[in-house]
Amino acid sequence: AINTFGAALGSGLGALWLPDRVGVVVTYGIAIGLSLSAAGMAFALSRASNAPSVAPAPVPPFGDDAEEVKRSSRELRLVAFASGFGTLALEVLLIHAIAQLLDHSVYSHGAVLVVVLLCLATGAGLVSLTSGLIPAPRLLVAALIVECLLLLALPGQFAGFEVAAEGGRAVAGLRTAILLGGPAMLIGALVLPLTFRLSRGGSVGEQTGGLLSANTAGGILGSLAAGFVLLESFGIWPSIAIVGLGYGMAAIALLGSPAQRVGRAALLAVAIVAILSSSINPWQLPRVALGPGDRLVDLREGAHGVVSVIDKGPNRLMKIDNHYTLSGAGPLGARKERTGHIPLLLHPEPRRVAFIGSATGHTSGAAVVHPVEEIVLVEIVPEVQELAAQHFAKSNRGVHHDPRTRLVVEDGRNHMRATDELFDVVVADLFSPWRPGVGSLYTREHFEAVRRRLAPGGLFCQWLPAYQHRRQTFESIAATFLQVFPNATVWRGDFYRTLPRVALIGFEGEPPSVAQVNDRVRALARRGVPDRWVVRPRGFWMLYVGPLAAIAPSLSRTPLNSDARPRFEYLAGRSSPFEIHEFLARGWPRISDRLLAGARIDKTFEAAMPSVEDGAELVRLNALHLAGREEAFRLRLARLRERLPVALIERPDPTVAEMWAP
Repeated sequence: AINTFGAALGSGLGALWLPDRVGVVVTYGIAIGLSLSAAGMAFALSRASNAPSVAPAPVPPFGDDAEEVKRSSRELRLVAFASGFGTLALEVLLIHAIAQLLDHSVYSHGAVLVVVLLCLATGAGLVSLTSGLIPAPRLLVAALIVECLLLLALPGQFAGFEVAAEGGRAVAGLRTAILLGGPAMLIGALVLPLTFRLSRGGSVGEQTGGLLSANTAGGILGSLAAGFVLLESFGIWPSIAIVGLGYGMAAIALLGSPAQRVGRAALLAVAIVAILSSSINPWQLPRVALGPGDRLVDLREGAHGVVSVIDKGPNRLMKIDNHYTLSGAGPLGARKERTGHIPLLLHPEPRRVAFIGSATGHTSGAAVVHPVEEIVLVEIVPEVQELAAQHFAKSNRGVHHDPRTRLVVEDGRNHMRATDELFDVVVADLFSPWRPGVGSLYTREHFEAVRRRLAPGGLFCQWLPAYQHRRQTFESIAATFLQVFPNATVWRGDFYRTLPRVALIGFEGEPPSVAQVNDRVRALARRGVPDRWVVRPRGFWMLYVGPLAAIAPSLSRTPLNSDARPRFEYLAGRSSPFEIHEFLARGWPRISDRLLAGARIDKTFEAAMPSVEDGAELVRLNALHLAGREEAFRLRLARLRERLPVALIERPDPTVAEMWAP
């Protein structure tokens, strides 16, 4: 109990606080120092003790003969193995189950780990306190049976649970883990310490070491089986129930007389039939939350979560779990394809291009109509590649089936660090900033790795969902990106006020000239691309915001995001809706104005400045429209129409601004 309480405290500090406050290196140093302190104290205690240690003889639960001791020892080690398997498998499955209820952050993963350890410590403490009050064999069998029933019923509890919105993601993750996972974890935590009490024969070290060895082996196998076998073969809810059935089998097969085992089997059979016949049958529970009118097209489950394809009105969406939407077909797909065209048009002659986080393939689908030689799609979730190729081929230009395309199922950061290939263009798609692991895609080390993979004259485009950022997270990325790409520029993917997409584009060398880009834009128009904002030079340059260096003075004190100081993911995990709204309403417009001022001074794209000014004006018009200031909106729109081609502004385009929304 004491050891595991220490583990809970260490995990809480190591997962939720120390890396953000003092950095990863110092956190490792603290852990190493504590381990060395434990070694030093143990050595001092061993030197101070003169008397040989004598293990107290435990009270034998069964007969005294040697054969009975051997049999009970084998059975207890099997119970310890089952306990380790069930505990670690359940921890993995809890993380996936909670993801169906709320959007994960680095804090929710840490919260689950801390709750698991606190339950294990509490369970060990309860066993210690109840020594002599309840017969250990009876308590062990009862714990196994109750744990089986709790896990069979747990999926139904998840299905009917409503997450309270108060307190942000960190508090919501902790609260959900305690309320839903806590009872099952606490009962399961009684099992291993009870095997300690029941063990006998040989030295204390032999008994405890054998049980811990079996328990740890079970834990390793359970965590691997849950992530890579159970989830992929059965899905999240049946997997939890299967782990529960494992506890039931242990209760039946181990400890006690044949008559007792038959009685337990009958009891569990009745309970299992009752649960499977009810509305909380884990094999019948829905795995995806659908809204009114939604239609589930396809679904896959694996180590990365539940990946689904859903028809929602005119859009076909892909989701991971119930919260992370990976874009889709329809108007969403048209917006996403533009985010692929913009960086490709800024390279004079792209031949080899890579897309990090290919998702539904709409961004990378833009490359199909460009004269590229190789398209590399890097996606960490294998189910995403499979479903995108199967259900989005009509809207992503069949990029997954294009003979120039190579699919890479790998973490994008790892791939960029490991490959020796060079690319003309690398595009990183939109990533929700608070999701676990996303912060590593915004570190200085990752940006440097991508720059090393750029061919001479290459460029790297990092898209950001400005509508999901707070000021500190946006500035952290901007400052880190500028450190690696001093001549970076900022672009829009649209003119939305409520859902703006922003690109940081860094060049390996000098940016292209306006004339070079205009030639590429006109060539794209000849290939029949319908998006007016990327096939007309006037419209394309309206998407340019300005040089990132224009806001460098305000970023001078912004801490960079690095592997050693991963501040970004903690800042994002603590982001509140108010902070995100404040950045969207005031922070990003102010930054845009400063970038525009920098563009007026900067000579890089000076020839395109009339279009850049018009792009900023279109954003202001959209803001007036959303604010209900219709008179000012109509007056300024009329002035803008005088400057822009009729084909660019007259026809409504709901993919680019709210003022044209249906």
